Order: sequence, then C-alpha cells, then structure tokens
Amino acid sequence: MSHQAHRYNRAQLAQEANLRAQVPAGALTLAWRSAGATRITSLSMGLVGTLGALGAVLSIWGVAVTSYLAFKDDIVGGMMSRQAAVQHGYEDRIRDLRGQVDMLTSRHLVLQNEMEQRVDQVARRQALLETRQSIVASLNEQVAPARSAPRAAPVQSVAPVPASRPGDTVRLAPPAERHSRLESRPAPVELAAAHGFALASAPGRHDTIGRVEHSLARVEQHQQAALQALETRTERRARRIRSVLTELGLGEARVARAPAASTAGTGGPLIPIAAPSPEASAFERQVFRVQTVMREKERLNQIVGQIPLGRPHAGELELSSGFGARLDPFLRSWAMHSGIDFRGATGEPVFASGGGRVSHAGSMGGYGLMVEIDHGNGLSTRYAHLSRIETKEGETVRAGHRIGRVGSTGRSTGPHLHYETRINGDAIDPMRFVRAGLRLAEAD
Repeated sequence: MSHQAHRYNRAQLAQEANLRAQVPAGALTLAWRSAGATRITSLSMGLVGTLGALGAVLSIWGVAVTSYLAFKDDIVGGMMSRQAAVQHGYEDRIRDLRGQVDMLTSRHLVLQNEMEQRVDQVARRQALLETRQSIVASLNEQVAPARSAPRAAPVQSVAPVPASRPGDTVRLAPPAERHSRLESRPAPVELAAAHGFALASAPGRHDTIGRVEHSLARVEQHQQAALQALETRTERRARRIRSVLTELGLGEARVARAPAASTAGTGGPLIPIAAPSPEASAFERQVFRVQTVMREKERLNQIVGQIPLGRPHAGELELSSGFGARLDPFLRSWAMHSGIDFRGATGEPVFASGGGRVSHAGSMGGYGLMVEIDHGNGLSTRYAHLSRIETKEGETVRAGHRIGRVGSTGRSTGPHLHYETRINGDAIDPMRFVRAGLRLAEAD
C-alpha cells in the first residue's frame, strides 16, 4: 500500500513539474482540476493590470452609485442650500449697490440744489452790485464840476475806483464807456447754466462759483471804498468852504440864504427824503450819508458861487496899485485907494468874480465906464475904467461871465482894471477874497 502511494506521489510530482514547465515566465498562471485533469490558464501582466483597473473602476462606480443612492437627498439638499446662499449673496450685493446708487443720486441732487441756490444768489448779488455801481457813478457825476466857467473854487470829481491787478477775475473799476455798469464778463448764471447738471458733480464748478463770489466781494468792497472816499472829499470840501467864510468874516448865519435857482419848468408832488430804516443795508446808510453831505456841500457851493472869490482878470494878477493909503497918481498926495489895480492891455476881457445881479452898468465919475454887481448878503464888486461894457443893468450873471473889456476911461493914467469889493457899502481889501478863492481852488 505504501508502495503504491509512493508511486502516486512521484507521478503527481512529475505532473506538477511538467505543469510548471508549461507556465510562461512573467505571466499569471491559474491551475485547477476538472474531471480528474488539471487545467492551466496563463494571463499576461498587462491583461491582469487591465482587469485590475477595470475591477477598481467598477468598485468605485459601485461605491459611488451606492453612496449616491444612500445620500442622494443630503447631496441634493446641500447643493440647493449652497445655490440659495449664493443667490441670497447676489441679491444682498445688488440691494447694497442699489442703496449706494440711491444715496449717490440723492447726494447729487442735494449738491445740484445747493449749486443752483449759490448761482441764484450770485446772480442776485451781481444785479444788486450793478445797481449800486450805477448809484456810485451817478453820485460821482453829481460831484464832478462843470468847468465851462472859471469858478472860484471848482470841485473835482472823486478819483475812480482803482482797477484790479492783472489776473483778477473781475476789474474793480468800470470802463469809461460803461461807467454805470460792471465791466463786461459772463454772468454767473450763464457760467452755471452752460454746464447744467454737471455743475454739481464737477469740483471745478465749485471753484468757479467761489472765484465769482470772491470777485463780487471785492467789487462790493471797492464800491464801499469809493463811497467812503466820496464822502470824505465832500466833507473836506464843505469844511474848506466854511473855513473860507469864517476867514472872510462871512459866517453861515449871514450868508445862509443863497439866491434860489430858477424853478421854471419844474414840479411834482412833495416827497420828503426819509432816513434809512434800521433794516437798511450798510450801503444804503452810506449812500444816505453821502447824499446828505452832498446836499450840504451843494448849499455851500451856491453860497460860494455868490461870493466874489474868482479872478476878475484872465491874465496874470499883476498889481499896479494895492488897497489902502497911497500917493495919488495925479496930486501926488496921500489918499485912500478903495480897491486894487490890475495892470492889463486895452481890450482884455473882464469877468465877474462871483454870481449876482448887475446893479450899475455905465459911466460913474472918476470910475469911468464901470460895472457894479450886487452879490447879495451886502456883498458887491466894482469893475472900473473899462473900455467897453458887455452887460446891462438888471442882468443876472454867474461867476466867470464876461462883463466888459480893460480900458483907461475916467480918472486913469493908463490901461488897467480897478477892482473893488464892498460889504454893506464899505470898501474892503479885495485880495482877501482873491487869495481865499485861490486857496480853495488849489486845495481841490
């Protein structure tokens, strides 16, 4: 029995050795028994790898399908939750952006309204300043004297407001051809309206309006300075006139009633000049002060216009004989000379030294051809030894009016003008009035 077993083992071993010999190298060999026989199958390593990869893929797919089937609801729910979160995030962002747009739009409208208000204020201010400029120009024109006649003490107009330096937006003095208006430049409303809605969003527009406002402020300051200068000059002129009247011994109480100017062709309702209200602006109060001072100065000018302060002779004031005691040119004895003699050539013009009424125009003894003018308030002047008289009695003349020609009529040694000034009929030194008139004119 053991012998047969041994033979069997040897045969089995030989068969297995034979089988091993049939197995190719580098391959996977599968052996199995079927119907008492051993079968062998060899698989290459590439095929094994392919089958392994296919098995792995199928395993993964199976796991995935199983997981999907097992967790489908959870996966779908998570995806929908993430999608909803993303959608909510977009909606929140859109809502925030919409709020920012609304806020910017509101701010834009507010800035536009503010800009329109500033432009409107600048336009009203410019119109007001143009009106004020016309008032200042009118006051300057009222102060400017008429130089057609050689007045004793002419009043010069106030110097115009100095022009702005190069580079300023607005010139601070109006041009000569448009003295009553501000200088030509684009109006603030035009500056703003030309750009419309863009004014509120462009920072440069704010700067433009600011520069216009600054320029208008400078114009306003110079208008006030011009009024102040006008008031100062007018007050100074009035003080000079009062000082001259005091020096001449002609107080205002004595000469307060100046001859009334002609009122022919005038009329209208009586509207008293009211003082500015407490709510009036500084400009209005300043204009009222200037007008008050100008009325007072005009009253004093009317008085001065009737006082003989002017030059009776157009040439050089060369005295050939003074006022007071002198040696009589004919008798060579001391005598009273009631006037002064201006040396001149025959035919040179003689002018009224002040306004008044001609009380005498003709021959008067040793005066020869003489003109006497009554200036009112007891003042009178005489112009003697004329070669010709160019006025008539009763005529009203003004200062500088030509009344005759230099001559040598009457008690005279040669061509000259004998000039007298009298107060209530008493002769006084005419040079007091002539010098006072020259000082008043030189001061202007």
